[in-house]
Amino acid sequence: MADKVLLNGNTALAYGAVAAGCRYYFGYPITPQNEISETLVRLLPELGGTFIQAESELAAINMLLGAAAAGARAMTSSSSPGISLMQEGISYLAGAELPALIVNMSRVGPGLGGIAASQGDYKQAVWGGGHGDYYTIVLAPFSVQELYDLPFTAFQMAEKYRTPALILGDAILGQMKEPVQLKQFNWEKQKTDFSLTGAAGRSPRLVKSLYLEDKEMEKHNRHLESKYNKMKEDTLIDMDLPDDAELLVVAFGSCARLVRTALDWA
Repeated sequence: MADKVLLNGNTALAYGAVAAGCRYYFGYPITPQNEISETLVRLLPELGGTFIQAESELAAINMLLGAAAAGARAMTSSSSPGISLMQEGISYLAGAELPALIVNMSRVGPGLGGIAASQGDYKQAVWGGGHGDYYTIVLAPFSVQELYDLPFTAFQMAEKYRTPALILGDAILGQMKEPVQLKQFNWEKQKTDFSLTGAAGRSPRLVKSLYLEDKEMEKHNRHLESKYNKMKEDTLIDMDLPDDAELLVVAFGSCARLVRTALDWA
């Protein structure tokens, strides 16, 4: 049994990402998720990894795209306005079928809004967010422990389906502290047939999301649709449903904790 330590949610997520095999991080500061980058800038160099504070969120998401194309386990993190700036790059990741981890510790909006918690990013997250027909894998943590655990699940699912995965947290979960069991995950980066690792011994190929030939884009979108339908069947849910239940309540994030308390009272 691994020891438990007291961590806030952002720090726990950073430790979980490293335990899950993340060795590349590209990001730009924004409250309330800065502890993620503050932790990774210390951890990654010690493990031979790479940490780059990009000049903007647009730069960060495109650096992530490049690392994913090279087959790396890589991630970025931000909060609501920053995630909005990343939408074009996320759409490119989905179109090029590249696995990557994106973390949104959401804050209140619209616009720059404030740094309090909000669930206003829900539709953006579950509908993809950017232009075009695509979805991302979305994992919504309930606790600080889940913030540690979910990067591993996110990377595994992203690589299984060759698509970006998004962890949708919020300002409360990112800042609150809870005991966390620092588990060890069994992982091994699999060799892929799409990674750009040089053309020795094979024909050149492109990682792309641009299709111009007649019916080529339709064929690609049909392929993506089939993949997304399989993703929907791979749903993870924490359910507490008595046999005699008459009402089903669905919630996520820090709000789910309040809902569970209300249900206990009821």
